[in-house]
Amino acid sequence: MKDDIYVVGVGPYTAVIIELAQTCGYEVRGLYHYNDERDGELFHGFEILSSIGSLLATKSGAQGKKFALSMGNNQVRIETAGNILRNGGVIPSLIHPLAEVSPSATIEEGVILKRNVAVQAKATIRRFSIVCDNSLVCHHSTINEGGFIAGLCVVGAYLTLGKGVFIGQGAIVPSGKASVIGCFSSVGAGSVVIKDVAEYEVVAGNPARVLRG
Repeated sequence: MKDDIYVVGVGPYTAVIIELAQTCGYEVRGLYHYNDERDGELFHGFEILSSIGSLLATKSGAQGKKFALSMGNNQVRIETAGNILRNGGVIPSLIHPLAEVSPSATIEEGVILKRNVAVQAKATIRRFSIVCDNSLVCHHSTINEGGFIAGLCVVGAYLTLGKGVFIGQGAIVPSGKASVIGCFSSVGAGSVVIKDVAEYEVVAGNPARVLRG
């Protein structure tokens, strides 16, 4: 018998998370939106049950239920996940059957690993982070809470990615070139990062340069 799960966040990425949850053996029972204006509406064949606020308004709303978070905004995902956990909800990790995770890697709660992700030895992916299709997280690296690694990325060895980091599609952070990608910084798609990135900086290009500090 499949476990029930609810998807939080209604937007472009919701269908991706629904399908991943189903692939991981869950039965999706409904969705939660950011407001109550779309209650009862069907989205990709699933009912929008209520808003996240309404869900969390009572102590029993999330109690014992499992949730998957589909919002792309890292800060919002981190805050929402924390609120769900404080209200007794559960956020399981969703790891695609075709992801390859080293037995010595650490994967915390609420992590999403998509198809063909590879996580090497001694790597750590902290809670509520997302690593998308065909990306590589090399050995001894750490992706801290709420990071988002888009598809076809390479996170080199011995790197530390701060809380809420965004790495755009196809970006490469080679081993031995940088050591820290600061909290809530963003790396543009296709970039090659060859030095550290400060907190909240936006960098892009090959080699990556600061666009906004």
